[in-house]
Amino acid sequence: MQNNNQRGRNNFFDDDPYERKRSLSGYSRKPAAKQKKSAGIPVVWVFVIDTAIAALLLFIFSLYYFIIPRDMSQNAVVLPGAVQTQETARATSSAQGVPSQSPEAADTQTAAAPDADSWRVKFADKFTDGAVEKTENSYKSANVSVTIDKVQKDGVTYFVADIYIADIKYFRTAFAKDTFGSGIADFTPDIASQNNAVIAINGDYCGLNKGIVVRNSVQYRDTKHTSDQFVLFNDGTMKAYSPDEFDYDTLKNQGLYQVWTFGPMLLKDGQPMEKFNCTVNPKNPRTAVGYYEPGHYCFVVVDGRQPGYSDGYSTKEMSQLMYSLNCKEAFNLDGGKSSEMAFEGALYNKPFDGGRETSDILYIADE
Repeated sequence: MQNNNQRGRNNFFDDDPYERKRSLSGYSRKPAAKQKKSAGIPVVWVFVIDTAIAALLLFIFSLYYFIIPRDMSQNAVVLPGAVQTQETARATSSAQGVPSQSPEAADTQTAAAPDADSWRVKFADKFTDGAVEKTENSYKSANVSVTIDKVQKDGVTYFVADIYIADIKYFRTAFAKDTFGSGIADFTPDIASQNNAVIAINGDYCGLNKGIVVRNSVQYRDTKHTSDQFVLFNDGTMKAYSPDEFDYDTLKNQGLYQVWTFGPMLLKDGQPMEKFNCTVNPKNPRTAVGYYEPGHYCFVVVDGRQPGYSDGYSTKEMSQLMYSLNCKEAFNLDGGKSSEMAFEGALYNKPFDGGRETSDILYIADE
């Protein structure tokens, strides 16, 4: 019996992880030895892993939206009263599956006999009787007149192209690789050369921003944005709109020819501004388009970020510049490394760090 009791007690205490004497004495039961806690992942490694995952997701997002070329022109729509250009004809063919018109047919549709109000008559002294006259900073023909001034003032170098055209069809836009999409880009002089541009500047980088895109009377995207918009109408007038002022549904029936989304607008009622719908306001290389009257425009490129050559302009200084040029309306386009001007297919300014590829340009054609 004793042997059995002893075995029972031994079994009891053998199974109990606590010390015998403390159990028998009535002490509070405590582990005989502390067990090691399982080691967790150090906080610094949690941070590193989370950062790596976020970076990977951002890379995948950027790869899909900005790097991998994607054609986004499937929903292109030719707007009412479209100005017929070669680009419009190509876009019509691509968007609607109809044969493109020949340039000759397009020209026939837009040709009209000069009258007292026509630009060709109004600016007759700006055009030739048919010959093409060129210098290192000017181009003049029966259709267009371009004169570029290089200005160096107070540590800043900028270029102003004074432009007259005989018809709105000579003011055009073009996409890199002739395709509207993301991840599709080229340098401004290369896009200009491919389109036989007389003068060209970079556009609003519509392949990256998400605003409304209308080019050469073709709507490629109708998504509203919080940035300012700039409109060139079929009648040659230009106007800048804040997001609150811009009513796309109303404007669509007023003859939209080009719509850019970027900004900020640089003039309000023809006057310089103090506050802007923009977060990038310090000195930078900048590109802008200005409006005087139908048929008369200017392209402006300011070099910057190059001490000793050109510091660039702030948005406020850019506003003052466009005002000093007597523009009625003016709009800031993509800047920084993108700011480029091409004349006769060659780079004309000195962009920061060699320039940057862009998705689109504004240009003047002579055909």
